[in-house]
Amino acid sequence: MISSYGCEACGGPQGRWRPVLGRAVCAACEKGSGGREPVVLAEVLANAAIELGSAARQLRAVPDPRTSGGTFCKRCGAAAEWHRTVRGKWILIEPGERVVGSVPAGKRWRIAGDGTAVNLGSSIPTDTCRISHFDLCPARSAAAVA
Repeated sequence: MISSYGCEACGGPQGRWRPVLGRAVCAACEKGSGGREPVVLAEVLANAAIELGSAARQLRAVPDPRTSGGTFCKRCGAAAEWHRTVRGKWILIEPGERVVGSVPAGKRWRIAGDGTAVNLGSSIPTDTCRISHFDLCPARSAAAVA
């Protein structure tokens, strides 16, 4: 299939869609003779390290999921811990464990050995579980009522 825009690498005519490359390229660019200088991997890695380092200095620190990310709720001031969820999001978990019977299904959390918060859903663990601070925050419930 010839692209109506031509080669996406060099801008030349007769670009063809190459699924492996994920774009339309001409035969010369596909073979690697697209008029570009070869890229030295060491330069790419060095530049990436510099960019990541500067980005890390500009952003605030992210808590390590293996350790307690102890902090305080910005709304009510209560102590809580940040944990990464299985899906990569962060959740504020109340300190300490609760008896399973006192926590509604879907609100039960377990902290794995690596610090990841796992929602237990409707399963019923036999002992204790944790609960999200967002479900208990007095400042949030006051805002929901108003």
